[in-house]
Amino acid sequence: MHIPKSVIHSIIYLIFVSVGIFTILYQIHFDDLWFDEMNSFYVADPSLTFDETQLRHKESDWHNPILFNFILKHYLNFVGYDPLLARYVPFIFGSLSLFMFGLISYQVKKDNSFLLTTLLACLSIYIIKYSQELRPYSLLLFLSILNIFFYIKLLNNSSRKVLNSIFFIIFSVLNYSTHPFGLIILFSQIVHSFCNYLLNKETLKFFLFLYLIIVIFYLFFNYNYILFQISFENYMLSHDIKNIFDGFYFPRFFGSKIMGYFYLFLLTFLICKNYKLIFIKKNTYLFFFILIIFSYIIPLVYGILKTPVLQDRYIIFILIPVLVLISCLINELSNKRIKNILIIFTVLLTLSNHYIEIFERLKTKPEFSNFLRDVQKSKTKNVVLLIETDPSYLVGANLVFNYLKNINFEINNNLTFYKYNKIPKELKNFWLFCYKPNLDYDCKIKHNTNYKHLKTKKYLQVDSSLYMLK
Repeated sequence: MHIPKSVIHSIIYLIFVSVGIFTILYQIHFDDLWFDEMNSFYVADPSLTFDETQLRHKESDWHNPILFNFILKHYLNFVGYDPLLARYVPFIFGSLSLFMFGLISYQVKKDNSFLLTTLLACLSIYIIKYSQELRPYSLLLFLSILNIFFYIKLLNNSSRKVLNSIFFIIFSVLNYSTHPFGLIILFSQIVHSFCNYLLNKETLKFFLFLYLIIVIFYLFFNYNYILFQISFENYMLSHDIKNIFDGFYFPRFFGSKIMGYFYLFLLTFLICKNYKLIFIKKNTYLFFFILIIFSYIIPLVYGILKTPVLQDRYIIFILIPVLVLISCLINELSNKRIKNILIIFTVLLTLSNHYIEIFERLKTKPEFSNFLRDVQKSKTKNVVLLIETDPSYLVGANLVFNYLKNINFEINNNLTFYKYNKIPKELKNFWLFCYKPNLDYDCKIKHNTNYKHLKTKKYLQVDSSLYMLK
């Protein structure tokens, strides 16, 4: 029986996506939550009213829009307030993103290029890790893909133009409301529309009308947030200038310097080799090229004029044009030998890196669970939390306290937690838990001579000391 190629391609595509989803799920609890993830978990407490959630968001997570935390809040209200369950929200968005990569690629070039795009996305350690992190970046990636998907469908003059336009508007507004860096995609689309008009005499009024609607709705939902953000003279994160010019974040995007520079050189080679296709002929390659350039230029210009803001995770959507261009432009090469060599070499290198990153992965986040397990094994079940962060960040201790007391491990069922400034006088012994990210510190009691120190245990980013009443 003859099986159509389209059926075979669909089966391979689904296998690739399934492998990617399984890889995310396989190590979804590899690390405990780190400080920013505890922030989302803290804000999304389902027991809070909407007004209380907004207030908590403003005091602890003010640099991000509330959309992701709002989605997380409703999810936790349904499944229970448990950080282990919370991690499945980014897992869902990351898994859906893997599914959409191939669909975008097929809209760009209707051949089997979408299989290579899908495979590279499903083997992307960057996508996998951020699909396991309780922050808005998996949602940003997913909504960016949907935004771009419907933009390309409109460019291709697909049927159901009205419906595609509505979806384009909805996912654009949601995307830009997830993270302000999503606006880079809007600027790229506007510039691309003008280029299409100048080069190909494509209609401009229709897209300008859509952009106007998008901007109106975006400002309606985010006006106060925008005013608040541009009021900052200094941003909370440093300008990672070394990593920008050390491969334009590609080593971070692809797991190592070797892989990062390989992908960067491969992309550069393919763009140079196919420059006529990108800059002269009518297709969607030019949009992806503009998006890559603007993802660096716009934040850097803002950093020069106002304050540095660029971080690699803020432009996670750049993986969309990078992977699509690499996959499609390889298939545009006329020399089949070079084409096959590049495909095989890219896949083998990516598979090797994927294996190393998954099976030899090192922990990078605080080892809270190891600390709790050791306390559970000891005779002392009292835990005093000493949390010191930046003095301007007053809610840091609340984030950690809220996280630890809500971990639904079987290991902390009989543990009692106290804040450092509220140690009961009658407490005979306790473990002093110290978490002070990015700062040097000693895990010791200060200004209290009623207790004697017995021993200290160190974990990744976490220290603990056992104290007993004299």
